[in-house]
Amino acid sequence: MQVDDSVWEEIKNFMKCLIRMYEAQGKHCIFFETAMNLRNHKRHAVMECVPVGQREMDKAPGFFKKAMLEAESEWSQHHAKAVIDTNAKKGLHASIPPNFPYTYVQFGYGAGYVHVIDDESQFDAQFARQVLVGLLRLPPEEMHRRHKMESVATQQQFVREFVSMWAPFDWTLQL
Repeated sequence: MQVDDSVWEEIKNFMKCLIRMYEAQGKHCIFFETAMNLRNHKRHAVMECVPVGQREMDKAPGFFKKAMLEAESEWSQHHAKAVIDTNAKKGLHASIPPNFPYTYVQFGYGAGYVHVIDDESQFDAQFARQVLVGLLRLPPEEMHRRHKMESVATQQQFVREFVSMWAPFDWTLQL
């Protein structure tokens, strides 16, 4: 999804801080985003961050590349570019033209892959999450399980714990 350069700089700052926060815990970050239905006026994108161990981080590029190569049929019009290495192109925004639907994964800060989606009606919006379920060796039913809504008190506790972890790395406190 295309955003102003200033917005993209802020996103990158948050990503860097998340990476530092999880590195302090001995973990690595996998970021992923899927942008679909860009032609209508209800554009929306969500970037997610999943902390993983070293073993999973080492396997992640191969897992995602293989899954992206198999994501759509061999008759896709962009099949020659099924996987675009964003490291070689200086990131996501320089790798694909505006208004193209895509799924994107980034390993830490910098290296990643983008897959241009040819047929949105045939592409699962939960693609990256499904790959992560496999990478993390979670049971397949975990992907679609409806989780019990936590109590407000429990959610507030989760927020307090995250804020406590985040505070030493929060770049916005320096503004």
